[in-house]
Amino acid sequence: MTIGNALTFIERGLADSMLRERLNAAAILPEFDDVLAEEKLLFSAHDFDEAFHHRLTQCKELEEAELIKEFKLWWDLLFRILEPRACGKYCNC
Repeated sequence: MTIGNALTFIERGLADSMLRERLNAAAILPEFDDVLAEEKLLFSAHDFDEAFHHRLTQCKELEEAELIKEFKLWWDLLFRILEPRACGKYCNC
């Protein structure tokens, strides 16, 4: 589990609608984890947070920063849907 994987996930997630669709289709958290494992994109909640903040600081345009923020909102919402009580594993809510 690395910040590098989380950065790769953010970049791929922004561009790869099929990856997002597969993650959206997961009915339970283990299915979601399986998709990430199949894609070799395992990372911790801390890794994702670090990657998100790092990627956000690299934005040169407001629109790019907004896109990154929207991606994080999607990520947080997905976990609240999958496991409302286990959300803390992946986000800081």
